[in-house]
Amino acid sequence: MEKAKKWKLRERQSGDLFYQLLSLRGCKTEDEKKLFLNPSSPSTFVNNPTLAGFESVDYANAVGLVTKTISSNRSIFIHGDYDVDGICAAAIIWKAIYHDLAYKSCLPFIPSRFDHGYGLSRNSVDSVVELRESASSSNGDLEKPALLINVDCGITSLEEVEYAKARGFEVLILDHHVKPERLPVCNILWTEKLCAAGIAWVFSQGFKNANGVSSEIEVKDLELAALATIADIQPLTGVNRSLVKYGLQELNQTKNVGLRELIKVSGIEGRKIGTYEVGWVLAPRLNASGRLEEAVSSLRLLCTGSSSQAAEIALALNRANFERQELTKDMMELAKTEIGEAGQKINVAVHEEFHEGIIGLVAGKLVGHFGTPAVVIHKGGEFSKASARSVIGFNIVEFLRSLGDHFENVGGHAGAAGFTIRTEKIGSFLEAVRSHTDIVNLPEQVITVDAEVKFGDLTLETSGLINQLEPFGIGNPEPVFLLKGVTVVNSQNVGAQNQHLKLKISKDQTQLTNAIDCIGFGLGDRLRDVSPTNPIDLIFSFSEDSYSGYTKLVLKLKDFKKIPNITLD
Repeated sequence: MEKAKKWKLRERQSGDLFYQLLSLRGCKTEDEKKLFLNPSSPSTFVNNPTLAGFESVDYANAVGLVTKTISSNRSIFIHGDYDVDGICAAAIIWKAIYHDLAYKSCLPFIPSRFDHGYGLSRNSVDSVVELRESASSSNGDLEKPALLINVDCGITSLEEVEYAKARGFEVLILDHHVKPERLPVCNILWTEKLCAAGIAWVFSQGFKNANGVSSEIEVKDLELAALATIADIQPLTGVNRSLVKYGLQELNQTKNVGLRELIKVSGIEGRKIGTYEVGWVLAPRLNASGRLEEAVSSLRLLCTGSSSQAAEIALALNRANFERQELTKDMMELAKTEIGEAGQKINVAVHEEFHEGIIGLVAGKLVGHFGTPAVVIHKGGEFSKASARSVIGFNIVEFLRSLGDHFENVGGHAGAAGFTIRTEKIGSFLEAVRSHTDIVNLPEQVITVDAEVKFGDLTLETSGLINQLEPFGIGNPEPVFLLKGVTVVNSQNVGAQNQHLKLKISKDQTQLTNAIDCIGFGLGDRLRDVSPTNPIDLIFSFSEDSYSGYTKLVLKLKDFKKIPNITLD
């Protein structure tokens, strides 16, 4: 069971509830409020790329490189990555060149997690060379250097870029990952303000305009940039807030036949699609193929113009996602068995049956279950691969690097990391973890509450006000509220494995007819903690459920307690 969290209630600002929420998001003046509620159009960042973090010279050089490549009839290959961001970025660039610029000597390539590894590699370059040779009759002159556009990878690939150049490519990198001290010697378009698909969208609008395709900024494929920004857990502020807010509008009326079919098989057709539906419904299905097999099928879904092909691929992705869910569930049980019931400050699970494409998901679930950092290792023959996830406030990649020279490679960031290790060194790694955990001080896990509300505030009108703050995500978290002393009218487990908790709550025993539904995702094992005779304090977010033209309020339950433990900032 997830460990109990402390609740921290923010100090109340002057003004009403909506003003409180805007103030907590740094909006003090009227201009700041207006800009937050109505962010700049995405065209703003195409017309002035420096606002998106690009160096103007780099942006101009990258646009010019695409134009020069096309005018000289050289082939273009787009090297993506096997996650949602890399897939969407590759789709955006390919569609802009192949369809909008009507340049047919252009092909996308998505590496295999299992055959090529992560990012740009010698193996993936060799595969692009094979792709070029097999398509030489219709894809440019083999005697001229081809352009290799790397999206969502390449910023650290010094040797791999040199290898690609030696194999006959001019290289352009579109990336957002942390810059190393030495950069590859090639054209680079980089910003840390956008994910790869966001970079691809702003850049593609730029080179289309430079080639006279559109006199005005289009919204075409903006939904792909929004989808990837959400899936890649980017801060939803500034340029990202613009792309996601307007991109979600496009997603809800998308003309992309692949996305329409994916929405249909996912069971969310007819619903308003927001950050939750993208992050928890659509993105996992697009990721599923790359976790279990080859991610190129997800790319085909986003690029096809055939409804029948889209329907076939969407069904396959839906099946793959179901298989991924079952594998994750089985591996989670195996991991808990390996770790033990109590868990440790830092949990490590090692097994040859762990699936390489799922270990990151299992590590994340272990963090949720035990409330502490987790490492999951797929034990291989000579080499083993691992994924690590952490809690807020504990830098997992720094911790791993502090353990000494155990790894072939290790990388990542504060919340998530991965490494390759020789299988024979796993034992010494486990011992190093054990010897370091005594000096590890994990931060207390806290749920920050934006404001306390009364039962009378639980209305669709209040929910509508809060919806104006969307889209929610990193940098603009969904508001969390405290409600004290409510009566539980009814309680039950729901979900395929009874993993969720559903409650009906009322103000007190005298107002049972005005009960409101609550859903606590992942809180199914806390059914025993509620009863009609024990009022509870709860923290929640507002949500709405619509069906048959009727909309009702539903509270998304975050946590509840019989005795509150509240402190002020």
